Order: sequence, then C-alpha cells, then structure tokens
Amino acid sequence: MADLRMRPRFAVDLACEADALVRVLRDRIGSAGPPLEGKFDPRHCLLRIPASRRSIWSPELDLTFEPRADDEPGVRLRCLYAPRSEVWTGFAFTYAALTAIAFFSAMGGIAQLTLGQTPTGLVVAGGALVLIGVIYTASYVGRGLSIQEMYQLQRYLDACIEQAGGAATGWAQSPASSSNSDSMSSTNS
Repeated sequence: MADLRMRPRFAVDLACEADALVRVLRDRIGSAGPPLEGKFDPRHCLLRIPASRRSIWSPELDLTFEPRADDEPGVRLRCLYAPRSEVWTGFAFTYAALTAIAFFSAMGGIAQLTLGQTPTGLVVAGGALVLIGVIYTASYVGRGLSIQEMYQLQRYLDACIEQAGGAATGWAQSPASSSNSDSMSSTNS
C-alpha cells in the first residue's frame, strides 16, 4: 500500500559519533555528484538541492542526532524528508484557512437551512473541502516528482555514514536501496 504521508521519516542507530558524521557531511558536500547544499550544527544538519536546480517540490533532508536509547556507543539519527520550510508553511496555512472556511461556511449553511433559505454556505464548505483534497493530491504528486532528488540525498547520506564508520543498525530499509518508492518511510519514529 502506498505511504500517504507528505513528510516521510525514519530513524537509525549508528556506530559512529555525531561529530564524525557531521564532519564528513560538511567536508563532502561540495563534491557530491551532483553537488548539494547544507547547514551543519553539532546536533542537527539540513541537506538540500542547490538553488540552481531546486524546484518548488524539491525536498530537504533534515537530520537530527540524539543519544542512542540502548546505551551503545554511537548516535541515533532521525531523518525527515520534507519540502522547504516556506513551502511547508504555505501548505499548512492553506489547509488551516480552507478548514476554517469549510467549518464556518458549514455552520452558516446549516443556519440557512434552519431558516428555510438556500444553503449557499454548504456549497462553499463543499468547495473548500474539494480544494483541500486537490492541494493534498498536489503535495503527493510533488513528492513523487521529487523522488529522484530524495534518492540523491539518501545516497549521499549513506556514503557519508559509511565513510564516518557508522555502520547502521536498525536501518530497516534505505530509500536509496529500495526498488519500491513507497518505502521512503520504512521506520516510523
């Protein structure tokens, strides 16, 4: 079954420390083929497609480093594929606005019905719900259009983990090694 989440995520326990992986991520970013951009902090990194190749549906890979729960040496890496923050904010605002329009229009439409008037508010509410569905479908299609960029980000992360000596444990299925694009969110976290 297809994964219908808009922001796939996964987590993995690594044998290396966060500092070693961040150093490798930072050092290799310009030599990635094709090159990537990134922001690097000791406990958080953001990998993305460069502005020259970026489109509205281009993903970012958000990496967060946490202590491992099993007290083994290394780090737990939480990964989130998401649209750029301004795109995600636009989607969230649009959903909120359309939800409010649907709710208040439905209330007005019900009031119109009780007063014996034509329930135009219900038509507006239905239209808002249809627009919510259209926007959700567009976001899902955008994720499909960005799958090759997601694979590029994942391959880069996999290569950096290998170079940092952080053999992954609990890596259920890497999106880059999967033949099925629906496995992008193999481990829920």
